[in-house]
Parts: sequence; C-alpha cells; structure tokens
Amino acid sequence: MRKLKGLLVGLSLAAVSVAMSATVAWANNVSQTKKSGVYSVTLKVLPAEAFMGPKAAMQWVGGAKPMDLSAKPKPNHHMVVFLQEKGKPVAKAMVSISYRQLTPKPGRWMSVHVARMSVKGKGPSTTHFGNNLVLATGKYVARVQVNRLHPVYFHFTL
Repeated sequence: MRKLKGLLVGLSLAAVSVAMSATVAWANNVSQTKKSGVYSVTLKVLPAEAFMGPKAAMQWVGGAKPMDLSAKPKPNHHMVVFLQEKGKPVAKAMVSISYRQLTPKPGRWMSVHVARMSVKGKGPSTTHFGNNLVLATGKYVARVQVNRLHPVYFHFTL
C-alpha cells in the first residue's frame, strides 16, 4: 500500500509539472505592433499550426510552401505578421521576415520562408504572412520589411 501511495504522489507531481510546462509555453506567446510607413505591423509568435488535415487551422493562399507539422525537425512555433493600413487588413503585400537568436548563444540571421495564409473558413480579412519554424528558448530579434519600406525590429523572449 505504501508503494502505491508513493507511486500516486509521483504521478501527481509529474502531472503538475507537465501542466506547469504547458502554462509556461503558452505564456510566452508574442504579440507586438509597430509602424512601417502606412502599415501597422503586428508580429505574433505562437505555437505551430496545421495547414493540412482535419485539424488544419490555416489555409495557404500563396507565397512559400507552409511547413507541415510533420516536418523534420518538427516545428514548434508559428511566426507571422498581420498588416493593417488605415485600420483595415492588408491581404496582399511583399513581406520578408528574418530573425536572430540573441541568447543563450548568439546566432546568425535566418530567413522565414514567408507563406501568405488566412484562418481556415474566415476569408481575406484574416490574411497574415509567415510560417511554422523551430525556435529554441532564448531572446530574439525579428526584422520585418513590407513592400521595401524601412524594416521594423521586434525583440522578444521565448
């Protein structure tokens, strides 16, 4: 009986640890907005999202091919940019996104293969630009350029 109680306590602690890890991962979602010319640029870094299959949340509209959740290495984040002009969503633009890890070990600039997508079933008003990718824990800087205007920089921590 004593062994069974110990096992149950161990399992309970493991469940709490997993729940806390999930909370930390969700707490690190990024959402920042800056201006570039006439555009309001919102960078979001979220958990990776499906483009195919019954659980698909995104619909590919154009640009680079979306990274599938089954890719190797498995993507863990969805880095995207939402654009607005005069308060209205922008569905077509030339967008480039690159990022660089700053800590724990500085890395080189990496380009995101930018896909144009919308939320499945929601239409052009939900258009955004970006892709799934693999990001480690650390501090980052992302550089976003829209229609060859001056780039905007976003600093964030995962």
